[in-house]
Amino acid sequence: MKQTLALVVALLLLVFAADADAQQASRSTFLKLMDVQKMWEAEDYTTAMAELEELINKTRGDAYDYALANQYMAHTCVLADCPERSRTALEEALAQPNLPDELLATLTLFYAQVVLVDEEYEIARQNFERWLTLIDTPPDPAQLFSAAYANYQTERYDRANVLIQQAIESESNPIDSWYRLHYQILFQLERYEEGENILLGLVSRSPDEETYWRLLANHHLRLEDGRKALAVMTIAFQMDMLAEPEDQRRIVSLYSFVETPERAARLLESMVDTAVVESDFDTLKQLGNLWLLSRERSKAVEVLKKAAVVDDEGETDELLGSIYFEDERWSDAHQHFMAAIDKGAAEENDRLHLLAGISAYRAGMKGEARTSLQEAMKIDEYRSQARSVLRKLDEA
Repeated sequence: MKQTLALVVALLLLVFAADADAQQASRSTFLKLMDVQKMWEAEDYTTAMAELEELINKTRGDAYDYALANQYMAHTCVLADCPERSRTALEEALAQPNLPDELLATLTLFYAQVVLVDEEYEIARQNFERWLTLIDTPPDPAQLFSAAYANYQTERYDRANVLIQQAIESESNPIDSWYRLHYQILFQLERYEEGENILLGLVSRSPDEETYWRLLANHHLRLEDGRKALAVMTIAFQMDMLAEPEDQRRIVSLYSFVETPERAARLLESMVDTAVVESDFDTLKQLGNLWLLSRERSKAVEVLKKAAVVDDEGETDELLGSIYFEDERWSDAHQHFMAAIDKGAAEENDRLHLLAGISAYRAGMKGEARTSLQEAMKIDEYRSQARSVLRKLDEA
């Protein structure tokens, strides 16, 4: 069913309010509504809706009873998972004139929750604010949270901050999602230290909750402080909190981010050796690149050769060809440039034909050189270079 926890809580609260409101209705309406509640208990929503449709038609001339009938219809439709009808019923009820503030507040709050579920945050926000002006008792903290969320989603961060603080302060045991919303609000307000303190509080209260360590690390990343993010992730990892391969990959990336690629490479290598992560193309490519950044070319080449075997697009062969070209290992360079071309990499980088031709020429592979250079001649950008090498080949 399309319900959030907030909406379910609201529904339970509003049923009790509806009982009090129903007692002020006409006797026939009151009795019918009591029958509907029994149908809720029996989960006979189809009959309840039919009875309420009849009651709605009968009470059109009585604004109060008509509003109540639509309110009960809205409750029933939430339970029966027909949110569209629930919303129209509430809109009908709210359109009635001269409703008492208590009933109007109940309907407004219910409507705010329904449109919040539909992610129509501005309409939800307006109705939450209206509800707050109608009540004369302290607002329920859970509803304050919902109001804060609506304001957050409409980028009214100052107002959202006021509401979430009220919710937290008035609740004896706030749930962690409230603190997480408060953190997001504070971050948007650029009150970073306060936001960090909230995350530290979450970690302190629930040190076994991996999500909070990730949130704290991500907080530092959002502020482009990779070293603090790495420190948080490393502490959590050492506490055996981050056992998922994705988390360990993230630590590897952070080591690279803070310019310690060798440590990143060694960590990823150990993860591959112990089968913590699969030795797939992405992993091998990352490890090869980390060894390159660490200036460990021989280690990089060995890993990239394994990656090339499972690379269907030729990207790794192209990289290997470039490495061998720089190292003047011409035959190996030609082999990998040709492998990249055969896998279709030349469609993205047409310079490969020229590089393959030069590599073959340098390796003394005249026939292979001529074939590749003639392909390069077809490309305007490389025609003059290819012609020059061909001329040397002819003179040799």
